[in-house]
Amino acid sequence: MTSLRKVYSLIATAIMVLSLVSVAGCEDDRGDADEATTGDITVFAASSLTAAFEEIGQSFHDANPDATATFNFGGSQDLRTQLEQGASADVVAFADTKQMDSAVESGVANRDYTIFAHNHLVVIVPADNPAGIKSLQDLANPGVKLVFANADVPVGNYSRQFLDKASADPKLGATYKDDVLANLVSEEANVKQVATKVQLGEADAGIVYTSDVTAELAEDVVMIEIPDALNVIADYPISQTLVSSNEMAAAAFIEYVLGKEGQAILESHGFIPVEP
Repeated sequence: MTSLRKVYSLIATAIMVLSLVSVAGCEDDRGDADEATTGDITVFAASSLTAAFEEIGQSFHDANPDATATFNFGGSQDLRTQLEQGASADVVAFADTKQMDSAVESGVANRDYTIFAHNHLVVIVPADNPAGIKSLQDLANPGVKLVFANADVPVGNYSRQFLDKASADPKLGATYKDDVLANLVSEEANVKQVATKVQLGEADAGIVYTSDVTAELAEDVVMIEIPDALNVIADYPISQTLVSSNEMAAAAFIEYVLGKEGQAILESHGFIPVEP
């Protein structure tokens, strides 16, 4: 009898242990389900990211059917201002760190932002090239109608950095920057507006990102390359906002942008990817 009671006791103990393991497993399963990427997020992104992020947004949704990213594209400085004035967003992706640093300082973006892509500049002229612009030097010719983005727009700032470098080049001359800026007939709120004005022939030349010269735009413009020594590498930072209503999905979107799929999409749109 004593031996039999010991057997029963061992069986009872085993059943209890198995039950505890089963309960713990169920709790783990529920935890995984709770951590699934779900819900909507709003992403404020620089206008130069429009095509790439629209594709990334669809790919992100395909990978996470219960999550959707909605985008607001515009000049980085305009997006930052909107956030500072109370606009709601979960993720911000700008075209330079200057605007992101300002967003951090004003308390609307997370300080721990990450660079997710790079870009560089190119001069574009209309396909019929009425001003006969064939080189960087020609941008300084009197009478050229030139369009830039505003100086506080990332691409506008980068364009002026290029002019600073060019003015230090003996081949272009110390007055190059002043001569080129004297030809400005328009300053735009974002890079897409610069590209459109040149595409429509409303300007003789403009400076945009290489990623802006899409297959569609390339039919209407000709590119004039800016040498690496004079070019400026644009850094694109991404961050969660400090007012995100869906931090888990926001973090998942950023991870997706930085991952293999997101980086491949960015590269296919002319951006310089970072290592995942």
